Amino acid sequence: MVGATAPRAVGSRPTPSHRDAKRAATPRCARPISRIARLLAVLATIAMPRMAAAESADQVKAAFLFNFARYVEWPEVAFASPESAIRICLIGGEGFRQILSAAVAGRTVGDRPVEVAPLGSLDDAARCHLLFFEEDAVAQGASVAERIGSQAVFTISDRAGFAADGGIANFILVEQKIRFEINPRAAKRAGLKISSSLLRLAKIVDEDGR
Repeated sequence: MVGATAPRAVGSRPTPSHRDAKRAATPRCARPISRIARLLAVLATIAMPRMAAAESADQVKAAFLFNFARYVEWPEVAFASPESAIRICLIGGEGFRQILSAAVAGRTVGDRPVEVAPLGSLDDAARCHLLFFEEDAVAQGASVAERIGSQAVFTISDRAGFAADGGIANFILVEQKIRFEINPRAAKRAGLKISSSLLRLAKIVDEDGR
């Protein structure tokens, strides 16, 4: 009969679809590998925002350091000439040094260029105007203050409590945002004048922890 469908033999198997044929052609041992690959891809997307957040935190700190240079006044004897650079020194943190160098490249404070330099020892602190210690590289703030003495160096760390221990400033985290504390008494000992505009943005602390 024209147009009639030929009857299927009893017990015969249906013609495999394209998907069934592809599944049959795929070795069983390959299937777990594809699941592992998908899992690794998911883990990579989770890790990426964390890496970006860490980089952003370093960029924020770099911006703060540059603005500290803008709102702190050093005595004239701290510079060899009116055109001498403001030098930001770092102890520890090669990765952060690269970020900071990029942040201040080509920028000036008044007529002074801004330079970034690593520092191997506190014995060389006299050649710095700002000195930043990463948390894992910093000694106790009181030890830093004693070793630097009355040198005109603005000391900063990302270790909480550094300013209260005798340093001049430290970064803190407030509601997941980077802020900073300043110890005006320590700045005065160093012969530095801090702009009231900067002090208004800071949490003020003293050696007694207030």
